Amino acid sequence: MGLGASTTTDFVVTKTFGAAPNRQFWISFNSCTEVNLKNGWTYFSVVLEETSNKIYIVDQRSNCVDGQTLCNAKAKFSIGIKISNTETYTVAGSPNVANESTNDATPVDNVSYMFAPGTQAQNDVNMVSLNLPKFSEKNTAISIKGKLLNFGSQSLSSYKLNYTVNGGAVTTMQVSGLNIAASGGSYDFTHNIPYTPTAAQTANIKVWTSNPNAGVDGDLNNDTLTGVITILDKIIPRRSIYEIFTSSTCPPCKPGNEVMTEILNQRVGKFAVIKYQYFGPGLGDPYFTTECYNRGVYYGQTAAGTAGYGVPDLYIDGGWGNNPNGLTVGDFDNFQTIPSLMEMSSKINVTNKKADIEITVKPITDLPAGNYRLRVAIVEKNTTANVKNNGETSFDFVMKKMLPNETGSAFTFPAKDQSKTVNLTYTFPGNYRLPSSARTSSSVVPTGAGYSGINLATEHSVEKFYDLQVVAFIQNDDTKEILQSSWSSQDWAIGQNEVAKELALSVYPNPNNGNFEVSLPENVKTGEITVRDINGRLIHTQAIGVNNTAIALEGVSNGIYFVELKAEGKTAVQKVNIIR
Repeated sequence: MGLGASTTTDFVVTKTFGAAPNRQFWISFNSCTEVNLKNGWTYFSVVLEETSNKIYIVDQRSNCVDGQTLCNAKAKFSIGIKISNTETYTVAGSPNVANESTNDATPVDNVSYMFAPGTQAQNDVNMVSLNLPKFSEKNTAISIKGKLLNFGSQSLSSYKLNYTVNGGAVTTMQVSGLNIAASGGSYDFTHNIPYTPTAAQTANIKVWTSNPNAGVDGDLNNDTLTGVITILDKIIPRRSIYEIFTSSTCPPCKPGNEVMTEILNQRVGKFAVIKYQYFGPGLGDPYFTTECYNRGVYYGQTAAGTAGYGVPDLYIDGGWGNNPNGLTVGDFDNFQTIPSLMEMSSKINVTNKKADIEITVKPITDLPAGNYRLRVAIVEKNTTANVKNNGETSFDFVMKKMLPNETGSAFTFPAKDQSKTVNLTYTFPGNYRLPSSARTSSSVVPTGAGYSGINLATEHSVEKFYDLQVVAFIQNDDTKEILQSSWSSQDWAIGQNEVAKELALSVYPNPNNGNFEVSLPENVKTGEITVRDINGRLIHTQAIGVNNTAIALEGVSNGIYFVELKAEGKTAVQKVNIIR
């Protein structure tokens, strides 16, 4: 197996799995280089199996990266084993065997090559994997799917596919008319009779093959797989949470945010977003906080105590962990279509600088005990003051504070169908400040003496208190999987304010000296206009006039203010800049 060198932060590691006499010894080559992957990486393992004396070479993970951009090239390998100076066995196509794995960190796309001692059987079907859902709803048909390989010395033209549920009756399908290549040809199977459960239960699925080419299988130890499906009374749609590390000083972050926004706007109502404005490149985003940093450390995005970073970096439901420039609609659907096991809702009410938050969780099944954390983020729906040099002029769902901090709080689930409500209160301290950067030098650690960002204990960076939303989620700290999320935002597309558009609110002139007019829709006859400063303090209020309302603000300082219209049961806000 031809691999390039690892960097100083990557290793060759070994581990033994199982118990004697059926142990496997794994030798894993993590994050090696390969010329066709450019700046990317590949993960392969060599597996030695006890008793059977089989050797496996496992293609686990590969990713092509050209600078900061994902690419589509495949790695090329020579894959085989050497028994002696005169006896070697290689996979067909070596030294140009292309990787089949993706950058998925789970085993779902792994491909293995097996080398077995002895004489190759004429017929030998190897069951590789089952593609079964972890959870499903009763009275819903479940397809029995998976992948097999033909390890026989002749092509596979037919076989029987069988399955049982909880040891019950065997359901058999005769599969014919195939031409699966000998010595490693693969085939994705689907049983023609799905399993349709009629009650909530744990379904133990056993799937196996028999009668390859109407004959006898030469190795009965590799033709059976088992899986478990939890059948529920009902399924709750998942609201996938998108946590992205980004920065206004990061050039690739702009297209990364644009790609993510385009995809999310095709799935409105099915996601929540938290953006952690980060400390690099350069001096970093002014809205960076130590909570952003610690959240990055949690995901391994940057090592604690170093000045390393890697933005943009996107995590979906606690996984994925890639540059959002490579995000696709398929990636979104792969996460969002995994059912959740709970209902979850979030509410926020902001008065001046105080946020009152209510979070309710209701599981639909009894969940096992685990290392669960409830994490709560107050985000500002849109900010514009932190513009730097990457071309972005507007930033959506910027994290301002996590409660009580980025570690969250331990969470224990109530019993099935029981609700649990958590109430939190937070008051933003001090005054608004716009730092010039995240740190004093790009060579220093972005905490301690090198930190120049917001001090969360004494000040804040909220531009518009009326624009605050809350995002809550429950995460398993042992696996980092996020089980469900919720947010208080209305489900409109990112970057759009449908209420303001509907009310057609406008302010002119803008900027002004404190005297301006508010233009109203023709159909709005009653309502109220208020003006607040950047800290949310009420400056002025009056009833609306007909079509246009004149506003005169006396004795106010220069700065940004917010004009709010409440009419027809809706609220719209526009920003006004006062310069005397």
